[in-house]
Amino acid sequence: MSLMKGDLVRVPANSCLTQRVSELAIIDKYTYLERPTLGIFIKYIEQQALIFINNNYWMVRLRDARYVGANYVS
Repeated sequence: MSLMKGDLVRVPANSCLTQRVSELAIIDKYTYLERPTLGIFIKYIEQQALIFINNNYWMVRLRDARYVGANYVS
């Protein structure tokens, strides 16, 4: 399944989120989620997804970004 810009995604607990501090930075800023979190998919970058979570843009592995379906909406 491919995600489109604006899709709601769920990122599970214990997933690693990273941010590029600058193009020349050796070490990225990172954090681990304590609980499952919802975010908005922005775009694919290499083998990761750029997701807007808690007023910040974060990179997450593709296998951790899961599409949130709307099965029960009428």
